Amino acid sequence: MQKNYKTFIKCIAVTVIVVFLIIHFAIRSYNNGNPWELETLWGDIGYTSAIVCCLAVLFNWLLWRIPFVGRWLHIPNISGEWSGKGKSSFKDTEYEFTLKISQSFLETHVHGYFEKSRSDSFSSVFIHDDTLDRTIFVYSYQNDPKLEYRNKAEKREEGGLNIHYGSTKLDIDYADLTRLSGTYWNDRNCTGSWELTKKSKNNGK
Repeated sequence: MQKNYKTFIKCIAVTVIVVFLIIHFAIRSYNNGNPWELETLWGDIGYTSAIVCCLAVLFNWLLWRIPFVGRWLHIPNISGEWSGKGKSSFKDTEYEFTLKISQSFLETHVHGYFEKSRSDSFSSVFIHDDTLDRTIFVYSYQNDPKLEYRNKAEKREEGGLNIHYGSTKLDIDYADLTRLSGTYWNDRNCTGSWELTKKSKNNGK
Protein backbone atom coordinates (compact mmCIF):
# COMPACT_ATOMS: atom_id res chain seq x y z
CA MET A 1 0.00 0.00 0.00
CA GLN A 2 1.33 3.46 -0.88
CA LYS A 3 2.48 5.66 1.97
CA ASN A 4 -0.16 8.34 1.33
CA TYR A 5 -2.93 5.73 1.67
CA LYS A 6 -1.47 4.57 4.99
CA THR A 7 -1.21 8.16 6.19
CA PHE A 8 -4.81 8.83 5.13
CA ILE A 9 -6.12 5.77 6.98
CA LYS A 10 -4.19 6.70 10.14
CA CYS A 11 -5.52 10.25 10.03
CA ILE A 12 -9.08 8.97 9.59
CA ALA A 13 -8.71 6.58 12.53
CA VAL A 14 -7.40 9.31 14.85
CA THR A 15 -10.08 11.75 13.67
CA VAL A 16 -12.85 9.22 14.32
CA ILE A 17 -11.70 8.76 17.92
CA VAL A 18 -11.27 12.47 18.58
CA VAL A 19 -14.59 13.50 17.01
CA PHE A 20 -16.51 10.75 18.84
CA LEU A 21 -15.02 11.72 22.21
CA ILE A 22 -15.82 15.38 21.61
CA ILE A 23 -19.42 14.67 20.59
CA HIS A 24 -20.08 12.00 23.21
CA PHE A 25 -18.48 13.57 26.26
CA ALA A 26 -17.95 17.30 25.55
CA ILE A 27 -21.03 18.33 23.57
CA ARG A 28 -23.84 15.97 24.55
CA SER A 29 -25.68 16.68 27.80
CA TYR A 30 -26.85 13.62 29.74
CA ASN A 31 -28.69 15.31 32.61
CA ASN A 32 -27.41 12.61 34.99
CA GLY A 33 -28.24 9.95 32.40
CA ASN A 34 -26.07 7.04 31.33
CA PRO A 35 -23.58 7.94 28.52
CA TRP A 36 -23.22 4.24 27.68
CA GLU A 37 -26.81 3.61 26.66
CA LEU A 38 -26.92 1.81 23.32
CA GLU A 39 -29.26 4.35 21.70
CA THR A 40 -26.97 7.21 22.70
CA LEU A 41 -23.86 5.41 21.47
CA TRP A 42 -25.39 4.59 18.07
CA GLY A 43 -26.57 8.14 17.64
CA ASP A 44 -23.15 9.61 18.35
CA ILE A 45 -21.44 7.03 16.14
CA GLY A 46 -23.74 8.15 13.32
CA TYR A 47 -22.88 11.82 13.88
CA THR A 48 -19.19 10.93 14.02
CA SER A 49 -19.34 8.97 10.76
CA ALA A 50 -21.06 11.83 8.91
CA ILE A 51 -18.59 14.45 10.18
CA VAL A 52 -15.49 12.34 9.49
CA CYS A 53 -16.68 11.44 5.96
CA CYS A 54 -17.09 15.14 5.16
CA LEU A 55 -13.65 15.92 6.63
CA ALA A 56 -12.07 13.04 4.68
CA VAL A 57 -13.48 14.27 1.37
CA LEU A 58 -12.48 17.85 2.18
CA PHE A 59 -8.96 16.78 3.11
CA ASN A 60 -8.47 14.55 0.05
CA TRP A 61 -9.43 17.30 -2.39
CA LEU A 62 -8.56 20.55 -0.63
CA LEU A 63 -6.99 20.71 2.83
CA TRP A 64 -3.77 18.86 1.92
CA ARG A 65 -3.06 21.61 -0.64
CA ILE A 66 -2.31 24.07 2.17
CA PRO A 67 1.49 24.46 1.69
CA PHE A 68 2.63 23.57 5.21
CA VAL A 69 0.28 20.55 5.33
CA GLY A 70 1.58 19.14 2.04
CA ARG A 71 5.17 19.82 3.13
CA TRP A 72 4.63 18.04 6.45
CA LEU A 73 3.06 15.01 4.75
CA HIS A 74 5.60 15.03 1.88
CA ILE A 75 2.87 15.31 -0.77
CA PRO A 76 3.58 18.57 -2.66
CA ASN A 77 0.93 20.14 -4.86
CA ILE A 78 2.22 19.83 -8.44
CA SER A 79 -1.17 19.82 -10.14
CA GLY A 80 -1.66 22.00 -13.20
CA GLU A 81 -0.32 22.41 -16.71
CA TRP A 82 3.44 22.33 -17.37
CA SER A 83 5.57 23.36 -20.35
CA GLY A 84 8.39 20.91 -20.92
CA LYS A 85 11.69 20.75 -22.76
CA GLY A 86 13.20 17.32 -23.21
CA LYS A 87 16.32 15.70 -24.56
CA SER A 88 16.34 12.04 -25.65
CA SER A 89 19.26 9.66 -25.97
CA PHE A 90 17.80 8.72 -29.37
CA LYS A 91 19.95 10.75 -31.76
CA ASP A 92 20.25 13.46 -29.05
CA THR A 93 16.78 14.64 -30.04
CA GLU A 94 15.46 17.79 -28.36
CA TYR A 95 11.72 18.45 -28.20
CA GLU A 96 8.97 20.38 -26.46
CA PHE A 97 5.81 18.99 -24.86
CA THR A 98 3.05 19.66 -22.34
CA LEU A 99 2.22 17.81 -19.13
CA LYS A 100 -1.15 18.04 -17.41
CA ILE A 101 -1.15 16.79 -13.82
CA SER A 102 -4.39 16.21 -11.89
CA GLN A 103 -4.00 15.49 -8.21
CA SER A 104 -5.79 14.66 -4.97
CA PHE A 105 -4.07 13.55 -1.78
CA LEU A 106 -4.60 9.89 -2.63
CA GLU A 107 -3.99 9.87 -6.39
CA THR A 108 -1.96 11.71 -9.01
CA HIS A 109 -2.53 11.32 -12.75
CA VAL A 110 -0.16 12.59 -15.43
CA HIS A 111 -1.01 13.13 -19.10
CA GLY A 112 1.72 14.04 -21.58
CA TYR A 113 1.13 15.64 -24.99
CA PHE A 114 3.92 15.29 -27.56
CA GLU A 115 4.30 15.96 -31.27
CA LYS A 116 3.85 12.32 -32.23
CA SER A 117 2.03 10.82 -29.26
CA ARG A 118 0.23 11.08 -25.95
CA SER A 119 1.14 9.36 -22.68
CA ASP A 120 -1.03 8.52 -19.65
CA SER A 121 0.18 7.39 -16.25
CA PHE A 122 -1.09 4.17 -14.71
CA SER A 123 0.78 4.29 -11.39
CA SER A 124 2.51 7.00 -9.38
CA VAL A 125 4.09 7.58 -5.98
CA PHE A 126 5.84 10.28 -3.97
CA ILE A 127 9.00 9.04 -2.25
CA HIS A 128 10.61 10.98 0.60
CA ASP A 129 14.14 10.48 1.91
CA ASP A 130 14.14 11.60 5.56
CA THR A 131 17.94 11.64 5.74
CA LEU A 132 18.34 14.04 2.81
CA ASP A 133 14.91 15.70 3.33
CA ARG A 134 14.31 15.12 -0.37
CA THR A 135 11.10 14.20 -2.18
CA ILE A 136 10.82 12.70 -5.66
CA PHE A 137 7.78 11.86 -7.76
CA VAL A 138 7.88 8.68 -9.83
CA TYR A 139 5.23 7.55 -12.28
CA SER A 140 4.91 4.86 -14.93
CA TYR A 141 3.10 5.47 -18.19
CA GLN A 142 1.86 4.09 -21.49
CA ASN A 143 2.70 6.11 -24.58
CA ASP A 144 0.23 5.92 -27.49
CA PRO A 145 1.50 7.30 -30.82
CA LYS A 146 -0.80 9.07 -33.24
CA LEU A 147 -2.22 6.77 -35.91
CA GLU A 148 -0.02 8.07 -38.73
CA TYR A 149 3.13 7.23 -36.77
CA ARG A 150 1.83 3.78 -35.81
CA ASN A 151 1.18 3.08 -39.47
CA LYS A 152 4.74 4.14 -40.29
CA ALA A 153 6.05 1.78 -37.61
CA GLU A 154 4.04 -1.12 -39.03
CA LYS A 155 5.49 -0.40 -42.47
CA ARG A 156 8.94 0.05 -40.90
CA GLU A 157 9.20 3.53 -42.32
CA GLU A 158 11.42 6.21 -40.82
CA GLY A 159 9.73 8.24 -38.09
CA GLY A 160 7.40 5.42 -37.07
CA LEU A 161 6.55 4.89 -33.42
CA ASN A 162 5.02 1.95 -31.56
CA ILE A 163 3.11 1.88 -28.28
CA HIS A 164 5.63 1.71 -25.47
CA TYR A 165 5.96 1.92 -21.70
CA GLY A 166 8.27 3.82 -19.41
CA SER A 167 8.84 5.58 -16.10
CA THR A 168 9.69 9.14 -15.15
CA LYS A 169 11.37 10.50 -12.01
CA LEU A 170 10.87 14.17 -11.11
CA ASP A 171 12.79 15.97 -8.35
CA ILE A 172 10.74 18.21 -6.05
CA ASP A 173 12.08 21.54 -4.79
CA TYR A 174 9.71 22.84 -2.10
CA ALA A 175 11.28 26.30 -2.40
CA ASP A 176 10.01 26.60 -5.98
CA LEU A 177 7.09 24.40 -7.01
CA THR A 178 6.83 26.17 -10.39
CA ARG A 179 9.80 24.22 -11.77
CA LEU A 180 10.53 20.50 -11.99
CA SER A 181 13.40 18.54 -13.47
CA GLY A 182 13.97 14.85 -13.92
CA THR A 183 14.81 11.88 -16.05
CA TYR A 184 12.92 9.10 -17.82
CA TRP A 185 13.54 5.70 -19.38
CA ASN A 186 11.40 3.43 -21.53
CA ASP A 187 11.31 -0.01 -23.13
CA ARG A 188 12.54 1.43 -26.45
CA ASN A 189 15.97 1.51 -24.75
CA CYS A 190 15.83 5.31 -24.62
CA THR A 191 16.60 7.58 -21.70
CA GLY A 192 16.30 11.31 -21.42
CA SER A 193 15.99 14.40 -19.27
CA TRP A 194 13.21 16.92 -18.72
CA GLU A 195 12.94 20.52 -17.56
CA LEU A 196 9.42 21.66 -16.69
CA THR A 197 7.96 25.09 -15.99
CA LYS A 198 4.46 25.52 -14.63
CA LYS A 199 2.15 27.54 -16.82
CA SER A 200 0.56 30.59 -15.19
CA LYS A 201 -3.24 30.67 -14.99
CA ASN A 202 -3.16 34.39 -15.61
CA ASN A 203 -1.18 34.62 -18.81
CA GLY A 204 -1.21 31.04 -20.06
CA LYS A 205 2.57 30.78 -20.04
